[in-house]
Amino acid sequence: MKLEDYMEKSFPNLFLTPPLFYNWEIGLRFELGNPKEENDKVYFERVYNRAKTLFSATHQENDELFIVAHDYQLINDKRKGKRTKLFTSFLKEKNLKYNIQHQILPSDRGDDDDICKHQYSLTCQVKDLYHKRLINAFFATNMTWLYFVNVTKGTIFHIYDDRGCDLVATKKEAIQGIYLQYNDWILNYDREKIDEVFK
Repeated sequence: MKLEDYMEKSFPNLFLTPPLFYNWEIGLRFELGNPKEENDKVYFERVYNRAKTLFSATHQENDELFIVAHDYQLINDKRKGKRTKLFTSFLKEKNLKYNIQHQILPSDRGDDDDICKHQYSLTCQVKDLYHKRLINAFFATNMTWLYFVNVTKGTIFHIYDDRGCDLVATKKEAIQGIYLQYNDWILNYDREKIDEVFK
C-alpha cells in the first residue's frame, strides 16, 4: 500500500504537516523539553528520554510503519533528490534502502514559490530500525519533519521539535493507555481539549 492511499483511507483530509494535533480530532500533545530548564545538557536529556519512551510505548517490534521525512529546498537547488540516504544509517537491514520513495511536492510554507518540499518515505517494521538513533539524529541535524505512521496501530507519531510531539490515532482506544500512563507529560495548554476526548 502506498502512503497516500493509507492516509486517504485511515486519516482522510489530514496532511503530514504540523500541527497534527490541531488538525485531527483524536490526539495527544506531549511536552518534551522543560521551558524553565536553563542547563542545556539536562534539558536535552529529558527531551531524548521522553521522545524515546513515548515512541517505545506507542510502537511494538512487528508493527508496520511508514517513516516519512520532509526536507525543504530551493526549486533550482542542484542537490534536489540527493538525500535518499536519509534513513540508510538507521536501517538494520540495509537492503531496505532500495524501498525509499522520493516525491517533490509543493511547499506548504506560505507563499514562497521558490521553495519545494521533498518527501522521503519508507515502509518497514519497527524491528528494522535503530529508532533511538533516528530520534537522536532528528534533534542533532536539520531534518525538518519526521513522522512515524503506524499502519498496525492506526497512529501517527510526530516529534515537531525539542519542545514537544503529537500522537494522533484513528480510534481513541489505540492511544488511551498512553493517555493514562503518561498523563503528566501532556502539554497543559492542550490538556482540557485532550481530557474531553479521553475522560
